Amino acid sequence: MASELFEIDLTDGPALTLHERATGDLAQRYPWASMDPSCYPLLLVERARHSWTLRALNEFGSATVMGQLVQVLGEARVPLDLWSLAARFPSEEIHHVELCARMAMCLGGGTQLSYDPAAFAVAFDPSLTFLQRASELIVQVCCVGETLSFALLSGCLRATSHPLTRAVLTTLVQEEALHGRLGFLYLDWIAPELGSAEKERLGRVARRTLDAQAPLWEKLRSSTKEGVTREGFLLEHVNALGWMESQDYIAVTHETVEAQVKAPLLRHGIRVP
Repeated sequence: MASELFEIDLTDGPALTLHERATGDLAQRYPWASMDPSCYPLLLVERARHSWTLRALNEFGSATVMGQLVQVLGEARVPLDLWSLAARFPSEEIHHVELCARMAMCLGGGTQLSYDPAAFAVAFDPSLTFLQRASELIVQVCCVGETLSFALLSGCLRATSHPLTRAVLTTLVQEEALHGRLGFLYLDWIAPELGSAEKERLGRVARRTLDAQAPLWEKLRSSTKEGVTREGFLLEHVNALGWMESQDYIAVTHETVEAQVKAPLLRHGIRVP
Protein backbone atom coordinates (compact mmCIF):
# COMPACT_ATOMS: atom_id res chain seq x y z
CA MET A 1 0.00 0.00 0.00
CA ALA A 2 1.30 3.44 -0.93
CA SER A 3 1.19 5.80 2.05
CA GLU A 4 0.75 9.54 1.62
CA LEU A 5 0.49 12.46 4.01
CA PHE A 6 -3.08 13.67 4.41
CA GLU A 7 -3.25 17.27 3.23
CA ILE A 8 -6.06 19.40 1.82
CA ASP A 9 -6.00 22.81 0.18
CA LEU A 10 -8.11 25.48 -1.49
CA THR A 11 -7.25 27.52 -4.56
CA ASP A 12 -7.14 31.31 -4.43
CA GLY A 13 -9.09 32.12 -7.57
CA PRO A 14 -12.45 31.81 -9.34
CA ALA A 15 -12.95 28.21 -8.16
CA LEU A 16 -12.83 29.36 -4.54
CA THR A 17 -15.38 32.09 -5.25
CA LEU A 18 -17.74 29.56 -6.83
CA HIS A 19 -17.13 27.12 -3.97
CA GLU A 20 -17.99 29.73 -1.34
CA ARG A 21 -21.04 30.78 -3.31
CA ALA A 22 -22.28 27.19 -3.21
CA THR A 23 -21.41 26.37 0.41
CA GLY A 24 -21.37 29.79 2.02
CA ASP A 25 -18.31 31.55 3.38
CA LEU A 26 -17.38 29.29 6.28
CA ALA A 27 -15.15 31.99 7.77
CA GLN A 28 -18.25 34.14 8.30
CA ARG A 29 -20.85 31.46 9.07
CA TYR A 30 -19.21 29.94 12.16
CA PRO A 31 -17.99 31.56 15.42
CA TRP A 32 -14.36 30.49 15.02
CA ALA A 33 -13.09 33.19 17.37
CA SER A 34 -15.07 31.70 20.27
CA MET A 35 -12.63 28.76 20.51
CA ASP A 36 -9.69 29.56 22.79
CA PRO A 37 -7.34 26.54 23.07
CA SER A 38 -5.57 28.10 26.07
CA CYS A 39 -8.69 27.40 28.15
CA TYR A 40 -7.99 23.66 28.04
CA PRO A 41 -5.10 21.38 29.11
CA LEU A 42 -2.39 21.24 26.45
CA LEU A 43 -2.49 17.44 26.20
CA LEU A 44 -6.26 17.48 25.66
CA VAL A 45 -5.94 20.15 22.97
CA GLU A 46 -3.28 18.09 21.19
CA ARG A 47 -5.62 15.09 21.22
CA ALA A 48 -8.45 17.26 19.95
CA ARG A 49 -6.28 18.49 17.07
CA HIS A 50 -5.55 14.87 16.19
CA SER A 51 -9.21 13.88 16.59
CA TRP A 52 -10.51 16.64 14.30
CA THR A 53 -7.77 15.90 11.75
CA LEU A 54 -8.78 12.25 11.85
CA ARG A 55 -12.42 13.25 11.44
CA ALA A 56 -11.42 15.26 8.35
CA LEU A 57 -9.63 12.21 6.96
CA ASN A 58 -12.64 9.99 7.69
CA GLU A 59 -14.95 12.46 5.95
CA PHE A 60 -12.47 12.53 3.06
CA GLY A 61 -12.78 8.75 2.84
CA SER A 62 -16.57 9.00 3.03
CA ALA A 63 -16.60 11.48 0.15
CA THR A 64 -14.59 8.99 -1.94
CA VAL A 65 -16.92 6.10 -1.11
CA MET A 66 -20.03 8.22 -1.71
CA GLY A 67 -18.68 9.00 -5.17
CA GLN A 68 -18.30 5.28 -5.75
CA LEU A 69 -21.86 4.75 -4.50
CA VAL A 70 -23.22 7.22 -7.06
CA GLN A 71 -21.34 5.37 -9.82
CA VAL A 72 -22.51 1.92 -8.69
CA LEU A 73 -26.15 3.00 -8.32
CA GLY A 74 -26.00 4.42 -11.84
CA GLU A 75 -24.53 1.19 -13.21
CA ALA A 76 -27.33 -0.72 -11.48
CA ARG A 77 -29.95 1.62 -12.98
CA VAL A 78 -31.75 2.22 -9.71
CA PRO A 79 -34.77 4.56 -9.70
CA LEU A 80 -33.81 8.17 -10.33
CA ASP A 81 -35.09 9.45 -6.99
CA LEU A 82 -32.77 7.10 -5.08
CA TRP A 83 -29.87 7.98 -7.37
CA SER A 84 -30.56 11.71 -6.99
CA LEU A 85 -30.50 11.50 -3.18
CA ALA A 86 -27.17 9.66 -3.27
CA ALA A 87 -25.71 12.22 -5.68
CA ARG A 88 -25.96 14.90 -2.95
CA PHE A 89 -23.81 12.98 -0.50
CA PRO A 90 -20.28 13.42 -1.94
CA SER A 91 -20.49 17.22 -1.87
CA GLU A 92 -21.85 17.13 1.70
CA GLU A 93 -18.94 14.93 2.80
CA ILE A 94 -16.45 17.30 1.12
CA HIS A 95 -18.08 20.14 3.05
CA HIS A 96 -17.49 18.15 6.24
CA VAL A 97 -13.83 17.62 5.36
CA GLU A 98 -13.38 21.39 5.27
CA LEU A 99 -15.28 21.99 8.51
CA CYS A 100 -13.34 19.35 10.45
CA ALA A 101 -10.03 20.62 9.07
CA ARG A 102 -10.92 24.17 10.09
CA MET A 103 -11.73 22.93 13.60
CA ALA A 104 -8.26 21.37 13.81
CA MET A 105 -6.69 24.62 12.60
CA CYS A 106 -8.68 26.57 15.19
CA LEU A 107 -7.11 24.42 17.91
CA GLY A 108 -3.58 25.05 16.69
CA GLY A 109 -3.30 23.12 13.43
CA GLY A 110 -3.86 19.69 11.96
CA THR A 111 -1.66 16.76 12.95
CA GLN A 112 0.32 14.57 10.58
CA LEU A 113 -1.64 11.57 9.34
CA SER A 114 -0.61 9.12 6.64
CA TYR A 115 -3.13 7.14 4.62
CA ASP A 116 -3.42 4.93 1.57
CA PRO A 117 -5.43 6.80 -1.12
CA ALA A 118 -6.57 3.50 -2.63
CA ALA A 119 -7.85 2.09 0.66
CA PHE A 120 -11.23 3.83 0.70
CA ALA A 121 -12.81 2.32 -2.41
CA VAL A 122 -14.77 -0.89 -1.86
CA ALA A 123 -13.48 -3.89 -3.84
CA PHE A 124 -16.25 -6.15 -5.13
CA ASP A 125 -16.30 -9.82 -5.97
CA PRO A 126 -16.11 -9.68 -9.80
CA SER A 127 -18.88 -12.28 -10.06
CA LEU A 128 -21.46 -9.88 -8.55
CA THR A 129 -24.00 -8.17 -10.78
CA PHE A 130 -24.24 -4.39 -10.78
CA LEU A 131 -27.39 -4.61 -8.64
CA GLN A 132 -25.71 -6.92 -6.13
CA ARG A 133 -22.81 -4.45 -5.90
CA ALA A 134 -25.25 -1.63 -5.28
CA SER A 135 -26.98 -3.60 -2.52
CA GLU A 136 -23.66 -4.46 -0.88
CA LEU A 137 -22.45 -0.87 -0.89
CA ILE A 138 -25.79 0.43 0.36
CA VAL A 139 -25.77 -1.97 3.32
CA GLN A 140 -22.13 -1.39 4.16
CA VAL A 141 -22.00 2.39 3.75
CA CYS A 142 -25.53 3.61 4.45
CA CYS A 143 -27.36 1.04 6.59
CA VAL A 144 -24.40 0.40 8.89
CA GLY A 145 -21.63 3.00 8.53
CA GLU A 146 -23.65 6.19 8.12
CA THR A 147 -26.35 5.11 10.57
CA LEU A 148 -23.69 4.65 13.25
CA SER A 149 -21.89 7.86 12.30
CA PHE A 150 -25.09 9.89 12.51
CA ALA A 151 -25.94 8.51 15.96
CA LEU A 152 -22.46 9.20 17.35
CA LEU A 153 -22.28 12.71 15.91
CA SER A 154 -25.73 13.39 17.36
CA GLY A 155 -24.49 12.22 20.77
CA CYS A 156 -21.48 14.53 20.59
CA LEU A 157 -23.80 17.39 19.62
CA ARG A 158 -26.04 16.74 22.62
CA ALA A 159 -23.01 16.66 24.91
CA THR A 160 -21.45 19.99 23.95
CA SER A 161 -22.47 23.53 24.76
CA HIS A 162 -19.48 25.29 23.17
CA PRO A 163 -20.84 27.61 20.44
CA LEU A 164 -18.30 26.67 17.75
CA THR A 165 -18.29 22.93 18.39
CA ARG A 166 -22.07 22.97 18.54
CA ALA A 167 -22.36 24.91 15.26
CA VAL A 168 -20.00 22.57 13.39
CA LEU A 169 -21.59 19.39 14.77
CA THR A 170 -25.07 20.75 13.98
CA THR A 171 -24.08 21.09 10.32
CA LEU A 172 -22.61 17.58 10.23
CA VAL A 173 -25.69 16.05 11.85
CA GLN A 174 -28.17 17.93 9.66
CA GLU A 175 -26.38 17.06 6.42
CA GLU A 176 -25.80 13.41 7.34
CA ALA A 177 -29.39 12.74 8.39
CA LEU A 178 -30.33 11.28 5.00
CA HIS A 179 -27.15 9.24 4.48
CA GLY A 180 -28.26 6.32 6.62
CA ARG A 181 -31.92 6.69 5.71
CA LEU A 182 -31.16 6.21 2.01
CA GLY A 183 -30.03 2.67 2.80
CA PHE A 184 -33.42 1.66 4.06
CA LEU A 185 -35.28 3.57 1.34
CA TYR A 186 -33.24 1.53 -1.14
CA LEU A 187 -34.15 -1.69 0.70
CA ASP A 188 -37.84 -0.71 0.63
CA TRP A 189 -37.48 -0.73 -3.15
CA ILE A 190 -35.28 -3.80 -3.66
CA ALA A 191 -36.28 -6.13 -0.79
CA PRO A 192 -39.18 -7.83 -2.61
CA GLU A 193 -36.71 -8.88 -5.32
CA LEU A 194 -34.05 -10.24 -2.96
CA GLY A 195 -33.74 -14.01 -2.75
CA SER A 196 -32.82 -15.83 0.45
CA ALA A 197 -29.19 -16.31 -0.63
CA GLU A 198 -28.77 -12.59 -1.37
CA LYS A 199 -30.36 -11.62 1.95
CA GLU A 200 -27.98 -13.98 3.73
CA ARG A 201 -25.01 -12.48 1.86
CA LEU A 202 -26.05 -8.94 2.79
CA GLY A 203 -26.36 -10.00 6.42
CA ARG A 204 -22.73 -11.13 6.28
CA VAL A 205 -21.78 -7.78 4.72
CA ALA A 206 -23.41 -5.98 7.66
CA ARG A 207 -21.62 -8.26 10.13
CA ARG A 208 -18.21 -7.61 8.57
CA THR A 209 -18.84 -3.86 8.65
CA LEU A 210 -19.79 -3.97 12.33
CA ASP A 211 -16.82 -6.18 13.20
CA ALA A 212 -14.47 -3.62 11.64
CA GLN A 213 -15.57 -1.19 14.39
CA ALA A 214 -14.69 -3.57 17.24
CA PRO A 215 -11.12 -2.36 17.95
CA LEU A 216 -12.39 1.20 18.49
CA TRP A 217 -14.97 0.15 21.09
CA GLU A 218 -12.41 -1.91 22.99
CA LYS A 219 -10.26 1.22 23.34
CA LEU A 220 -13.19 3.14 24.78
CA ARG A 221 -13.84 0.78 27.68
CA SER A 222 -12.79 3.32 30.31
CA SER A 223 -14.65 4.95 33.16
CA THR A 224 -15.36 8.39 34.57
CA LYS A 225 -16.01 9.51 38.11
CA GLU A 226 -17.73 12.68 39.28
CA GLY A 227 -17.29 14.54 36.02
CA VAL A 228 -13.64 13.60 35.53
CA THR A 229 -12.17 11.11 33.05
CA ARG A 230 -9.80 8.37 34.16
CA GLU A 231 -6.91 10.58 32.99
CA GLY A 232 -8.14 13.53 35.03
CA PHE A 233 -9.69 15.70 32.30
CA LEU A 234 -12.90 17.56 33.11
CA LEU A 235 -15.84 16.19 31.14
CA GLU A 236 -16.97 19.72 30.33
CA HIS A 237 -13.62 20.24 28.55
CA VAL A 238 -13.92 16.91 26.74
CA ASN A 239 -17.45 17.82 25.61
CA ALA A 240 -16.44 21.32 24.56
CA LEU A 241 -13.75 19.97 22.24
CA GLY A 242 -16.15 17.63 20.48
CA TRP A 243 -16.36 14.29 22.27
CA MET A 244 -18.80 12.34 24.38
CA GLU A 245 -17.61 10.44 27.44
CA SER A 246 -16.21 7.00 26.56
CA GLN A 247 -19.08 4.99 28.05
CA ASP A 248 -21.58 7.11 26.14
CA TYR A 249 -19.94 6.12 22.86
CA ILE A 250 -20.35 2.46 23.80
CA ALA A 251 -23.95 2.89 24.95
CA VAL A 252 -24.99 4.86 21.85
CA THR A 253 -23.28 2.34 19.58
CA HIS A 254 -24.95 -0.65 21.22
CA GLU A 255 -28.39 0.95 21.11
CA THR A 256 -27.93 2.09 17.50
CA VAL A 257 -26.72 -1.30 16.28
CA GLU A 258 -29.66 -3.09 17.84
CA ALA A 259 -32.48 -0.61 17.14
CA GLN A 260 -31.38 1.24 14.00
CA VAL A 261 -29.23 -1.30 12.15
CA LYS A 262 -30.14 -4.90 13.01
CA ALA A 263 -33.88 -4.42 13.58
CA PRO A 264 -34.66 -2.52 10.33
CA LEU A 265 -32.43 -4.87 8.32
CA LEU A 266 -34.36 -7.81 9.76
CA ARG A 267 -37.65 -6.15 8.79
CA HIS A 268 -36.33 -6.30 5.23
CA GLY A 269 -35.49 -9.99 5.61
CA ILE A 270 -31.76 -9.45 6.23
CA ARG A 271 -30.54 -11.10 9.43
CA VAL A 272 -27.17 -10.01 10.80
CA PRO A 273 -25.38 -13.17 12.00
